[in-house]
Amino acid sequence: MRPTSRLAAILLPLLTLAPALPALAADCDAWKAEVWEVEGGKALTAHICTPATGDDREPMLYLQCGEEGAFALRFDDGGRGDPPDGNPEWSGRVVFSDGKTKLDVTMMYEAMDGVLYAPAAFSGPLTKLLGSGSEITLTPDEKAFKARRFTLRGSSAALGRLAPTCGAR
Repeated sequence: MRPTSRLAAILLPLLTLAPALPALAADCDAWKAEVWEVEGGKALTAHICTPATGDDREPMLYLQCGEEGAFALRFDDGGRGDPPDGNPEWSGRVVFSDGKTKLDVTMMYEAMDGVLYAPAAFSGPLTKLLGSGSEITLTPDEKAFKARRFTLRGSSAALGRLAPTCGAR
């Protein structure tokens, strides 16, 4: 094989992937409301991510329909997904802050997905905080979970699309 042919054989697959790379990073630029496959079927999900670094999973914050009158809010810090001290019943405080307002939210560990969960009332302060401002920082007291910052760009529209499917007015 000639050197130029060998170089082309190496670069061609990489060049075909290059256009897809910015689109992957753009997935975390703004909130979206999309149908996700979930256990038991499909669910409309309002979500945002932060690009992963190193060996971490992609950190995510997402909401789906939850118990009556509330969204089911889940936070994946992108880490290993293990509860503190291996305790599958763990719950603890996570501070949600937009830089002006701070809310203390008790979140519970969900072993099946390795994420933290809390209900968020449709018209409650947590949902209002998520629907306005420019960004939100989640800071768990438990150091086994990482603090993460997410943009709020598009959150109001994504939550507005999700809310009617959950029975919110």
